[in-house]
Amino acid sequence: MADKTSSRIIATSAALFVSVATMAPAHAQAVLEGTGETSTLDCAGGKATVTGTNNQVTVEGACTHLTVEGSGNVVTAQMAAQSSINVEGISNKVSWHTPGKTSPKVSSAGVGNSVTRAR
Repeated sequence: MADKTSSRIIATSAALFVSVATMAPAHAQAVLEGTGETSTLDCAGGKATVTGTNNQVTVEGACTHLTVEGSGNVVTAQMAAQSSINVEGISNKVSWHTPGKTSPKVSSAGVGNSVTRAR
């Protein structure tokens, strides 16, 4: 009986180890919250969020999703081919780059926000 129980514990432990070892890594999430900050974020193929007022931010790392909330933020972002940008607030300016001629899905709510392809 003890041998069967030990075998089950070993088999369960081995299966758990294999499933944990083969899990895909989580994508990064880069976040900046502040006022008057100048910063560079690396979303490493994940998401980035900029929240606050009058921040100057460069976002690198082929982001899949960018959220900008607040007022007067100026953000330049490197976006992935299949990506989205959500802007909420007043007078935020977002310029973006994507590979090739792809464009992110853009959603903007508020007054005076602009979301354009970077030159």
